[in-house]
Amino acid sequence: NKMTAWEYVYEDASDLVARIPVIAAFIYNLKYRDDKQIDIDPKLDMGANFAHMIGQSEQYKDVARMYFILHSDH
Repeated sequence: NKMTAWEYVYEDASDLVARIPVIAAFIYNLKYRDDKQIDIDPKLDMGANFAHMIGQSEQYKDVARMYFILHSDH
C-alpha cells in the first residue's frame, strides 16, 4: 500500500541518521588515532558523545554541541 510504505523507509532513514556520528567517529579514529576506538557514553548527548568518541577534550564537547545545533536545520 502506497499510503503506509513510507513508514518503513522513514524508520530505516532515521536509524541511519542516528548512526552517522558513530560511523564518523570510527572513520576518524581509524585514520587519525591508529584505530583506537572509544565506546559510546549513553549519558552524553549526540554532540558530546561524538567528541568523546573521537577522544577530544571536555571543552570540545561544547563546540561539538553548538556545531550540531547550528547545522541541524540543513
